[in-house]
Amino acid sequence: MSPRRVAAFIAICYLVLGLVWIRFSDQILLAFAADSNLLTEFQTLKGWAYVILTAGILYWLSKSALERERNLSERDSLTRLLNRHMFGRELASEIEFADDNDQSLALVVLNIDGFKQLNSTAGSDVGDRFLQSVASLLRDHFKQRVLLSRFGADEFAIAMPVTAWPDQVLPQVQHLQQLIQTISIPELPGSALSACFGLARFPTDAKTSEALIDCALTALEEAKSMGSNRLRVYKTEYGEHASKRTKLLFDLKAAIANKKLSVVYQPQFRLDDHSISGVEVLARWHHPEKGLIPPDVFIPLAEKHGLICEITDFIMQTAISELLQAELLYRPIPRVSFNVSAADFNTNQSSQRFLHNLAELPKDDWSVVELELTETSALLNLEGVKNVLQVLRERGVQVSLDDFGTGYSSLSTLRLLPIQELKIDQSFVRDIASNAHDARLVKTILAMAKALQLRVVAEGVESQQQARYLANEGCQEVQGYLYAKPMSLQALKSFASNIKASAAQR
Repeated sequence: MSPRRVAAFIAICYLVLGLVWIRFSDQILLAFAADSNLLTEFQTLKGWAYVILTAGILYWLSKSALERERNLSERDSLTRLLNRHMFGRELASEIEFADDNDQSLALVVLNIDGFKQLNSTAGSDVGDRFLQSVASLLRDHFKQRVLLSRFGADEFAIAMPVTAWPDQVLPQVQHLQQLIQTISIPELPGSALSACFGLARFPTDAKTSEALIDCALTALEEAKSMGSNRLRVYKTEYGEHASKRTKLLFDLKAAIANKKLSVVYQPQFRLDDHSISGVEVLARWHHPEKGLIPPDVFIPLAEKHGLICEITDFIMQTAISELLQAELLYRPIPRVSFNVSAADFNTNQSSQRFLHNLAELPKDDWSVVELELTETSALLNLEGVKNVLQVLRERGVQVSLDDFGTGYSSLSTLRLLPIQELKIDQSFVRDIASNAHDARLVKTILAMAKALQLRVVAEGVESQQQARYLANEGCQEVQGYLYAKPMSLQALKSFASNIKASAAQR
């Protein structure tokens, strides 16, 4: 209730009580007091009673309004945790107490991975319920006295006194990391979100609340730069790392705007005859000062800062144009694969983006194109992915589930999406010749794919032992350094010609 409504309510209550008192109090008094002297005394008591009664009511209403206003100014309305402003004040008091008593204080800041994606996919109501679940988890998780705050849209902060650093704090935070991944999202069955954490300590890292918060946020940024579900304890060099990332982001935006990125192609092969079955298109960035920037550095940076769609558009348009001009597409390259992100399916214009990117292809056959998406990204934006893929499937576009086996609900994804291919993650392929567990996992995936009539590509094949095992277990296609590294268009053209010549001689 707004202050204006509270004031109006108080005034109405005062008026109604006054009218009731004036209308009925004299009749009540006459019934008990017949003589005039006694009536005069009762009239006086009536006035005092009215004053005391109305004063009590006004006090209660005013107190309630002020308490509500204070709660609104101190606490987040959604989670009922301290808001950032009040948390800063309370943290300053805790630091002052810790300083006076020669104690240490730990500050933990966490950020939910993929929360913006959840909000845009499932809606803000689902996102709000997830945040409330996180807040409830925080209240239940910490048994000692702690300060809890919703620090931002998808950020939370925890301040706690510590006697043993980091042994007292790290196990609790690591357990909390695991618990957050168990929070269910009914609207997205089988999916889960993780969180990144940044830790800092008073007085070692900082001696004021503002400085301590800055240190924890710097550690959080360092964790987020490493990927999802990461944890970092503050180090002084992290500030320098953050400055470098900011500069790199600025340079990446310029590279995208000026079309300074490039593409390379990594061939995929059939195991039965070693012919080229397709190519995967990969992005490359040659920085004018730093040289080649690895994709695992600039791609996460692009995803985090909303640049990945521009990169996807550039890669698809460039590769399609190059392969068509070089007369490689369809034959001798029967398939071209593009990695796509969950963000590529976020908007109502996503379908039009893909249609525009592939517009150079013959209108009646886009089966040469394959989109590779991970299980995690598909589940985070299931409706968006399904809607776009439905449009593209009408043109023949194929779909590959990348990094198969590393997500949360592989079978569910296969049931819900039009998948034609599975890519076995290289982490499973790496040790299949020596690790019985990985070998059994790969064997199981191949058997399942055969039953579902899905094509399988094994990534990261680097040895003959790996290739022989995959061939014996029925894997159709492979990709890896044993057969070919990523290469330029010109190198691909020569490579394809050599493969064709070798096949003709056999």
